[in-house]
Amino acid sequence: MAKGFRIAARALRQLGGELITSDDVALNELIKNAFDARSPRVSVSITATADMAALSLLEEQLHNGSIENAQAIERIEKAVSSALTLDARAKLIKKLNEYLDDKDGFTRFLKKFYESQTIVIQDRGRGMSKDDLADRFLVIGTPGKLLEKTESGKSDRPILGEKGIGRLSMMRLGQLATIRSKTKDGKWHEIKFDWNRFDDPALFLDQVEVEVDEATTEPDLPHGTEIVISRLNANWTPEKVSAFINKYIRRLQDPFLVDKLPYPIDIRLNEKRQSIASLPDWLKGCAQFKASIRFDPSGLDGTEQVFRRELVWHGTTTPEIRSWELSELTRQLGVPASLFKSLGRFEANCLWFNRQRLAGNGVERTRTEIADELNNWCGGFSIYRDNFRVGKTGGMDDDWLEWDSTALKAKGFALNRYQTVGSVAISSTTNPRLVDAANRERLISCPEQELLKNLLGEVIVQDLRSHIYAIRDAEAKLAIAEESTEVSMKRSEDSLKKTLSTLAEISKTIPTEHKAKVAEIREALHDQVEYVKTIKNSLNMARETKVEILELANIGLVVEIVIHELSRLTERTGELLSDLKTKKSDADILGVVDNLRSQINATNKRIRTVDVMSPSGRHRRERYDAVAQTQAIVAGFANRFKRHKVVCLVSLDERTDELGELNVYMVRGLIAQVLENLLSNSVYWLQQGLREGDSQRTIRIEIDSKALCINVSDNGPGIDPRNARDVFMPYYSTRKKGKGLGLYISRELVDYHGGQLYLDASEDTDGRLRTFVIELPKEEK
Repeated sequence: MAKGFRIAARALRQLGGELITSDDVALNELIKNAFDARSPRVSVSITATADMAALSLLEEQLHNGSIENAQAIERIEKAVSSALTLDARAKLIKKLNEYLDDKDGFTRFLKKFYESQTIVIQDRGRGMSKDDLADRFLVIGTPGKLLEKTESGKSDRPILGEKGIGRLSMMRLGQLATIRSKTKDGKWHEIKFDWNRFDDPALFLDQVEVEVDEATTEPDLPHGTEIVISRLNANWTPEKVSAFINKYIRRLQDPFLVDKLPYPIDIRLNEKRQSIASLPDWLKGCAQFKASIRFDPSGLDGTEQVFRRELVWHGTTTPEIRSWELSELTRQLGVPASLFKSLGRFEANCLWFNRQRLAGNGVERTRTEIADELNNWCGGFSIYRDNFRVGKTGGMDDDWLEWDSTALKAKGFALNRYQTVGSVAISSTTNPRLVDAANRERLISCPEQELLKNLLGEVIVQDLRSHIYAIRDAEAKLAIAEESTEVSMKRSEDSLKKTLSTLAEISKTIPTEHKAKVAEIREALHDQVEYVKTIKNSLNMARETKVEILELANIGLVVEIVIHELSRLTERTGELLSDLKTKKSDADILGVVDNLRSQINATNKRIRTVDVMSPSGRHRRERYDAVAQTQAIVAGFANRFKRHKVVCLVSLDERTDELGELNVYMVRGLIAQVLENLLSNSVYWLQQGLREGDSQRTIRIEIDSKALCINVSDNGPGIDPRNARDVFMPYYSTRKKGKGLGLYISRELVDYHGGQLYLDASEDTDGRLRTFVIELPKEEK
């Protein structure tokens, strides 16, 4: 005799437990079913006036006499929900206290009270007739929705479900359930479920009888469906309801939708309506950037491009755009073009937050308030099918894109789920191969799902990370430059104070009739004091602009060096005048003062050569003679070269006599600042030693008009080739008391203006490197 499969009744319970894994998913499925019934709105009413687990424990303790009344009264007050009105809470506490001396009465009351703790889902959809309840609702895996989805037109609201197993959600939420439904022209009918009956191991599923009867109670609805779930399995405290709303319901629909949310939901706890806020605009304003992503295998906007990312940084209005053609993606991901077409078009959006910089974005919220709200939304990219979230994708408990778990909660310049709020919008029409898993938690793994994951998790994530890291590196450089400028200005101020003090002592040794010369020197020094103040003020105004801070940092280094030289010069002048006082020779004294005056004027000239890149003169490209400028810079070093017995030779295209012109069109101060740094370094190292076989300290500046570059070399100790890259790193220095910032800032500045600064890799006869190359920016045509 032929026999077919029979299913044990308890298998239904096991199936529901496997497929509906959380209360959140269970309620989501019931809400989704209500919208599939074409309801314009869905209501979820939770009645949870007390903690039933706590009251059940109290009942047990009352029966075995292990608790005193005073303690029982305290337990009742803790068990009754704080979400009730003061009056309702007081009445319930009083009622429970009345049964403390009547143990059996307490048990009877608790049983009836347990039945009153419910979750009610109501909709005003099409409803179901008696036959619908019997032939569709009671059929697990019914194809009704799948057929309806296939037959629905493009203008219809999409069908959200299709597997016919969402009704198993009821057993997840409570032990009892009643379904009442009515069509527009029909009557109310109901089905009552006691899920405990399905636990009998001796029964098969078809032996558990379920009746469809006329409703004993009619909901206050013209038509639709009401599901009443009682003997709740969980304690729906205000905290649990709040977490459900914040972590699930608020994110149930795509937060990046511009139009009104298509699925309005009302949630009430103990008759009080709960707030369901969408993604707030003020939180969006705290994001460091927003990225918008579009994919269409047929081509975007009639072009060959199929994938496009637009990124707008905070404080800017124009997007940074990156596009990919299909051929580029097939090569990068190693999949055929046909798979991209099978995937279908989709859109995605994301906000990226730097948690170390949540405050200070013009938002009147505390950092804690911003972080708390961000915690409700972060988790990466949530998937929204037809504007309805798939499971808990994009939450902190789900990593469907498989982002780097080691950086899960890293703060600052890290792209991870902890700092990202995102959505991926797909639809059952354009992406039919992307199907929900049976447990509703994510998409079923398939080639199209893997491709979606790779497009976002590999292509987009790598692209966004490159932008974040670039900004991180740029801001690190700004911090170094800013710190350098502040230190330089402090040292310059200290040196100037010392110089002025020394000048005051010198003034005492000068005959009265020649005091005017000292006053002239003092005036020149005061000009330098004011210049230092100007740079400090400019730094405060330039903290948001990369180029300004780099320029100021380089100027600061130059000014610090020049003023330090000036301070030492003034000290030596003072010592010399002290020796001359005993000789009583006015001519000798005046000669020393005149020498000091000329050298101070020379230092002012050197400062002026770099001043053209201060905030008052930045960014102005102009045509000028680079050879003449180089010669002027070298002239500013004349006294220093003489003091240290250094010869500096300037050549143009290998000629050292009758130098011609090299007219360039660029920012004038660029050459000045870099040469100041290179020449200062050369003078220092030439004092430390000479190349073997050489006896004259020499600096060569070779200008190449064809290559448009300036080579600066000396015959000092040179640089080990192993350190060729290190010399440009911030804080790298082999000089005693060296800051290690001059070359770093100079290279950053040259790079910003479109040129290059590097150490020539050609080794000298002793294997050392001695030539720095400044490649000047090419003139834009």
